[in-house]
Amino acid sequence: MLVNKNQTKKRGIHLIPKGKFFLFKVNREKIAFALLIIFVVSWFINIESHPQKNDSNIVLKKKFLLLIDFVYLNCPPCMQSLIDFINIINSYKLENSVLGVLIYPKVETELDTKKHAKIIEKQLRGFTIGNDIKFPIILDKNGIFNSLNQKGVSLILFDIQDRVIKKYKFPLRKSQINEIFFQKHEE
Repeated sequence: MLVNKNQTKKRGIHLIPKGKFFLFKVNREKIAFALLIIFVVSWFINIESHPQKNDSNIVLKKKFLLLIDFVYLNCPPCMQSLIDFINIINSYKLENSVLGVLIYPKVETELDTKKHAKIIEKQLRGFTIGNDIKFPIILDKNGIFNSLNQKGVSLILFDIQDRVIKKYKFPLRKSQINEIFFQKHEE
């Protein structure tokens, strides 16, 4: 199938001539979104094949992707809502339902990037131990989630039972916490 250049630019795909062939250059945001979808689908398949106890519980039918901006960790007043969320996750033993991703700013050189990543990994270890975080938080070393970053902490809720995806920005209000953990979602 021949593709018109104008059509490809609208879709975020660019053709680059290379001899007789064309190379495809795809937008990073589209790649991040595709990886997110693949991750979510595999997560759901994994969960559906391993039913948990108390399967009737509404909370067990929900999965959470927590996007944390590194700068947010240096603001103690900003952290209270995140700490409250972590305490709820721990009290309901939902560690297997949460994945955290720490997004951090890039530095100029590759050598500085490696040093910076090691420092941030150590700070992340201290943060998880100090706040009794039992779910995994991975460091986004390749900047895949930068396009989803909204400067702070965002929660993406995947409600399996109601087939709803919602995004929340921290700090969370009490009504949002009730909606996330205790209510069914409408499309």
